[in-house]
Amino acid sequence: MNNFANAADPAITSAFFQRYYLSLFQDVFFVLTDTDHKSGFKFQSALLARMYQLVELNVIQNPLFDPAVVSDPNMTNSVFLRGYATNLLQTAFPHLHKYGICLFSLSTVLNLSRSGRKSKHALVLSPSITMI
Repeated sequence: MNNFANAADPAITSAFFQRYYLSLFQDVFFVLTDTDHKSGFKFQSALLARMYQLVELNVIQNPLFDPAVVSDPNMTNSVFLRGYATNLLQTAFPHLHKYGICLFSLSTVLNLSRSGRKSKHALVLSPSITMI
C-alpha cells in the first residue's frame, strides 16, 4: 500500500487505487469482522488503518467512486468511504441498528486515521453499540 501511495508517478498511484482500493478494503474488512478469523489481526488492523489514513489525509486524490453514479457533486473520498464502510457493517451485522453502525463507523474512522497503533482497539465492537 505504501509503495503505491509514495510512487513517483501519480498516474500509477491513481490507477492502482482506483482499480484495487475498494476491493482490498472490502476484503480486509471482511476478514476483520469474521469471528472465526483471528490470525494476522494486528497486521490487518494496521493495513486498514493505513487505508483510512490515505483517504483521510487526501493522499488518494482521484475519486474511489464512480462520479457518474454518485449524485452528490460534493462527494469526497472520505465521505464515500465512511458510507461504504457503514454499508459493509450493515451487511455483516444486520441485527444492529443503523444508528449504532454509523456511530461505530465514524468513531473507527477517527481512531484509525489518528494512529495505526490504536487500530486494534478501534475495531472491537463495543457491547454498548449492540444495545442502541
